[in-house]
Amino acid sequence: MIFFYNLLTFFYLPIALIRLFYKKNFSFEEFKRIFERLGQFKLPEFDHNKKTFWLHAVSVGEVNTSINLIKKLKKITPNANILVTTTTQTGSNRLKQIFKEEVFHQYLPFDIFYFVNKFLRFWKPDCLILIETEIWPNLIHQCSNKKIPVLLLNGRLSTKSLVNYQKLKNLSKKTFSKIDMIIAQTDRDKENFTTLGANPNNIYVDSSLKFDAIDFDSLESTFSYDENLIEEKKIITCASTHPKEDEILLDSFQILNDESTHLVLVPRHPERAIEISKFLFKEGVSFALLNNNETKFLDLNNKVTIVNEIGHLNFLYSISHLAFIGGTLIEHGGQNFLEPVKYGIPISSGDSVYNFQEIADKLRELNILKRGNDAKEIAMIWQAAFEKENIELIKEKSTKYITSQQGSVNRSVEKIMEFIN
Repeated sequence: MIFFYNLLTFFYLPIALIRLFYKKNFSFEEFKRIFERLGQFKLPEFDHNKKTFWLHAVSVGEVNTSINLIKKLKKITPNANILVTTTTQTGSNRLKQIFKEEVFHQYLPFDIFYFVNKFLRFWKPDCLILIETEIWPNLIHQCSNKKIPVLLLNGRLSTKSLVNYQKLKNLSKKTFSKIDMIIAQTDRDKENFTTLGANPNNIYVDSSLKFDAIDFDSLESTFSYDENLIEEKKIITCASTHPKEDEILLDSFQILNDESTHLVLVPRHPERAIEISKFLFKEGVSFALLNNNETKFLDLNNKVTIVNEIGHLNFLYSISHLAFIGGTLIEHGGQNFLEPVKYGIPISSGDSVYNFQEIADKLRELNILKRGNDAKEIAMIWQAAFEKENIELIKEKSTKYITSQQGSVNRSVEKIMEFIN
């Protein structure tokens, strides 16, 4: 089965390269980094005599989840090399923003035997730590062949993903059986990993690393606003929205018909800001981009703000009255529900939450999250929140929930060290 997989990846390579060139944020700088995806690299000052922890974090979300894990590894193994790979440019940018030159960084090579082998021959990692469920058969098989432990942290595997993996049952079983340790987020995830061939004796269950990524103390101001006007406005921040969701959320906002509210749309992919701008212009809705190339300013005189770059969600939540989580009005499974919980504000979403099922269910149980299926239902949730919610009670329950789930970073690092030492 792995032979046929290799054959498919070989034929897929030209398509993968073309897709990179056609990405909206593709640049000359990214063009120069193409060879990293082919298993090549700029030769850094790298000491092969040191222990090397290799961590793969696909994009921005996984990088943010990994920050405290990386810091902890650096603290307890100050002489070790830390190599972090990402798949996306936004993930790469976020990693560089946080760690600068403190860690080694490359793009993950395409999952083709030759590229993966070349990558492993140079870096010679002592372990591979996968964040969430990033499964690449060649990557895992080659690590296993070279006796490099493969550890999967913050593992989640929805029923939908399970069904998809089972379509390639033999390949999935051979791949998952080669993962040396899995720390799953829920018992259901553990069952799904076991179904796909992972050894149940090597699977542990712990709370999500995302809880440890929440910092109650630090808050960086990332834009300015009219401090007098903001007292008169109720801000609704819609985070990580996907195509088709912005239209529904605008309808919800218009159903509210409340001049004191201000809608903030934060697309999952910032390059979609232009597409959303065209839609709002066509609808005759006054709007502004958060970053207008001169200053980052939240213009509350308009009805809508479109956030056209990453890095502002934390500060937005801190001044918002309500949050909506994107990827839930379409069959996507939802984005991170925990970021707004930190600020104790009411949260709303659609029903597609399978990527964060247990967290979403708990937030509903605590009456922090309300779910709706269409513009009218979401507008009713927003209206009720403005009129009836006990904000102080929500803040109290939010803080208790987060603190009760923290500590998984330390426990995960302890298990990692058991494999390395």
